[in-house]
Amino acid sequence: MTRRRAGRWAVLRNDRGNAAVEAALTVPVLIVLVLLFIAAARLQLAGQKTDAAAQAAARAASLERTPGKGRAAAERAARQALSGEQQACSHVGVQADTSGLAVPVGQVSAVTVTVTCRVPVGDLVLIGGGPGVRTVTSSFTSVVDAYRGRG
Repeated sequence: MTRRRAGRWAVLRNDRGNAAVEAALTVPVLIVLVLLFIAAARLQLAGQKTDAAAQAAARAASLERTPGKGRAAAERAARQALSGEQQACSHVGVQADTSGLAVPVGQVSAVTVTVTCRVPVGDLVLIGGGPGVRTVTSSFTSVVDAYRGRG
């Protein structure tokens, strides 16, 4: 009888199959962590590029002589800054407040540009896409030269 009981306990203490169970539990968690890391990196990169685009656009707009030309220059500069092969933005929006270019010569003014970038992250979900567009926004203000001629 003691032999029979020892046999039952031996079966319960057997470690066969534990590695498969552990792998089945940990692999999906690791995959999710990797996808979250990729999404965070994509958002961080888009934020940095959006900051640089806003700065370039505000600087380009502040160098123009009229508000209309300033808006056009800001749009061009932002799109050029975001036109890379590895850019994560699916849609780019540029809003420029160029009213500072209309003030009389000798007065200090500024130009503010806001750039928005829509970053797709739904493609990281392997099954059927998913919800996944995040918007990154960046603004930058550039001072207009008070003694620069206006047109």
